[in-house]
Amino acid sequence: MERKENSFKKVIKEFERINSLRYCDLLSQFKKERILIGLFCPYVPVELIHASGALPLRLIGASPPMSHVHSHLPTHCCYLVRSSLESLLQGELNEIKYIIFTHTCDSMQGFSEIWAFQKKPPRPYHFMMPTRLGGEESKIFLRSEIERLKTFLDSEVGKVDSSSLKDSIKLFNRIREKVEGLYNQKKSTSSLSEKNFAEILRASCLMEPEDFLELLESLLSSLAGEEGKEKEGRVPIFVTGNMVHSPDYFSLIEEAGGEVVWDNLCSGARWLKLKTREEGDSIEALTERYFSLYLCPTKHRGAEEPLTSILKEVETYGAKGVLFLLYKYCESHFFDYPDLKEELESKGIPSLLIEVDDPSASSGQVKTRIQAFLEMLKPY
Repeated sequence: MERKENSFKKVIKEFERINSLRYCDLLSQFKKERILIGLFCPYVPVELIHASGALPLRLIGASPPMSHVHSHLPTHCCYLVRSSLESLLQGELNEIKYIIFTHTCDSMQGFSEIWAFQKKPPRPYHFMMPTRLGGEESKIFLRSEIERLKTFLDSEVGKVDSSSLKDSIKLFNRIREKVEGLYNQKKSTSSLSEKNFAEILRASCLMEPEDFLELLESLLSSLAGEEGKEKEGRVPIFVTGNMVHSPDYFSLIEEAGGEVVWDNLCSGARWLKLKTREEGDSIEALTERYFSLYLCPTKHRGAEEPLTSILKEVETYGAKGVLFLLYKYCESHFFDYPDLKEELESKGIPSLLIEVDDPSASSGQVKTRIQAFLEMLKPY
């Protein structure tokens, strides 16, 4: 038992170390001969990047001192855009060769132009996702974009052959399966805190996938045998929104007596929905996965899709309330919010909206609001 506890602490400490690093320190750890390719959105097919021999790294918002960005961007841009541009201007991303922008929200599309204008590494590449994820035309267009990305990687990074692509798909599928297992394990173990869990998800974006999988398997092994130790007195809640760059929000939820039983976050379980078929044409498999489930409000799959998706997940995981963690100024998510709130209320499901920015600025106020929300849900 002591050996398992030591293994658990060692793995958690490594995840904490990775999360503590600034981009410049993190990037210096990777092998110099391996090309680094950054991205912002889980829509980017990381399997293709990995199959080319490059290392995909998802930029999810660092916390550098904001000393340069205010002369380039208005204050009503989301934290991800502002912090990422600050990292670029400070030269923290110089080790990354390319950065892939995805056709999502207006802020990111405008950001890509500002990025290119700086003429600093990494060089931008645009992966154009169709806005409407329905119909044969959209599938044809998306497949052509995936093939265009493959051609770019073939010429600029390394040849993507069918064997290496299948291996990469299997690797990332394995990671998704293990992360999903950790979601389920978290519900029945007292060892893994909400903050620990959020740090693990964040580290998955910043590590070589093989190394992350190895650490994840070690963690799951150290937790084996704790099943059945249900957390008592915790209020089960469902968290939805976009990226959450700081684990502090999850600490506030736990400190207030809540338990995140599942989420629909861009930096969380939403990525698990992109598991890819391993048989047959790999490019076709990468294409079709985007058309099977609702992913994000920047993409259209019908007006009822966001409503039915969130209600199904709340019911499936037994949540008694929904916490919206939405980036300030994120129009895409805020356009959906009134309808989602109204639908949840019609089903008797309470909800709370928290606007996400720098958590250190108002953590006390946020904690008070979360505490009041969870108190309202008791007894559940």
